[in-house]
Amino acid sequence: MAPNILFLVIDALRIDHCSTYGYERETTPTMTRLAEEGVRYDHAFAPSIWTPTVHGAIFTGKYPSHTGIYGNSLGIPDDLETLPEALKRQGYRTFAASAGAHIRKSRGYARGVDDYVETRRIGADLDFAQKVLGDRSFAKQVGFTLTRGPDDKTRYKYDRLERFVDDAADDGDPFFGFINAKTAHQPFNPPRPYKQMFTEGLERPRWEFLERAMEALGRRAQDLPGHDIEKLRQVSHSGGDGVFAGEVEMSEEEWAVIEAWYDGAVRYLDDLVGELMAFLESKGVYEDTMVVVTSDHGDNFGDHGGLTSHIFSLYDTLLHVPLVIKPPRSGSGSGSVAGDSAAGDAAPAGKRIDNQVSLVDLHPTFLEAAGETPPDYDLTESLLGFEDRRYHDYTFAEYAGFDGPIERLQRKYPDFDATRFARPLQAVRDDEHKLIVTGPLNGEHDRELYAWREDPGEDRDLLGERTDVADELLGVMRDTLEPLDDAGEFEAPDDEELEEQLKDLGYL
Repeated sequence: MAPNILFLVIDALRIDHCSTYGYERETTPTMTRLAEEGVRYDHAFAPSIWTPTVHGAIFTGKYPSHTGIYGNSLGIPDDLETLPEALKRQGYRTFAASAGAHIRKSRGYARGVDDYVETRRIGADLDFAQKVLGDRSFAKQVGFTLTRGPDDKTRYKYDRLERFVDDAADDGDPFFGFINAKTAHQPFNPPRPYKQMFTEGLERPRWEFLERAMEALGRRAQDLPGHDIEKLRQVSHSGGDGVFAGEVEMSEEEWAVIEAWYDGAVRYLDDLVGELMAFLESKGVYEDTMVVVTSDHGDNFGDHGGLTSHIFSLYDTLLHVPLVIKPPRSGSGSGSVAGDSAAGDAAPAGKRIDNQVSLVDLHPTFLEAAGETPPDYDLTESLLGFEDRRYHDYTFAEYAGFDGPIERLQRKYPDFDATRFARPLQAVRDDEHKLIVTGPLNGEHDRELYAWREDPGEDRDLLGERTDVADELLGVMRDTLEPLDDAGEFEAPDDEELEEQLKDLGYL
């Protein structure tokens, strides 16, 4: 029997904030456990730097410039088969939860999904009471939010996934489940006790409903003695727009507070993964399930001279992501596909992969595990076998911008020229160097070159010293990628609820 597959994305998670990878705070103990039972990839890289383009690449198995899923054009084209559609053809029952306003039904992410959860549609409205009475997962989310605080409906997603797994396991069907959880995304305000977990001295009411009541009365609900709490909350909520525009200065101590809030959100999400693993064990399906935990991109906290959020750059603060795979251990997996047990017992526990892989490789990995032959695409390889081999001579990343953040920055800071960031970005990485090109590949552009293994912080631009290397990598990009010269036409959504969610996420 083909293995079950769970694909869990912790949105905006930097690899250097994961205790699994050596971070000093205990942020990801569940990820560490999964790595000890499976495989940890030390050099996994995202194909882009924000949610819709990364997920578009994984769900189609192709880089953004080869699908057109970039810029303002973010829907999956009708002529491209999605990952759930391919898995459903192999007999899988499928589940997916929308990622805020991005991974949504109207963009094609519900195609091939038996149980699709559109979380942006579960807010309070005239049908609120009916929702609470009719959906126990929603009722749990409401109770959690009113007592412990908001988590961007993450608990709702996980509860719905558990209900889906419960039904599939009882029926004996192989299942695929996908969740993108955004609690570690701005505004970095995780529920109790996680915001205080790594922030000594943070004061807030015991219950969320008390905090909301205080705010409604114009009273300060949270405080951190020795710090300007309102400044910190404004920066964290906006993703640091004022810092990026040069209007707000942040000290290292202030950034440390925001990172502590972020770390609390990461731990909260990791704990939810732990609860899900316990549920799988209680249902007797843990051993038969491939669990993949990763992130779609990282985040910036004043890095590289004041960068914030995850826009306008292709540095590894955004591209270098955690990736842990716990293979099925019962002999299922490619043992039932290719006559061996590459996805099962042959994958040694605690294995570390040093060679570079791309998140786009997850697409053929999932398909091969399910017994499906992956499409013919030269730039991806299945990770099954879990060998520390050279998967790729080159991996790539692309970002064509998005008009929403540019317009938002221009509106908030009229003297700041945000339009200069409306240029495409593409990058290529071999085993030693990484080239970033800002501007059209075949036109006037800027270049940066880094030795990414020796200089993981990308502090030293080697372009002037190794022009021949940069020229060679530029040739690879020109031969491999398509130009990002048409970002599509930006249209504000004709949907007040969706527009508000995009604003909360910092995209409008």
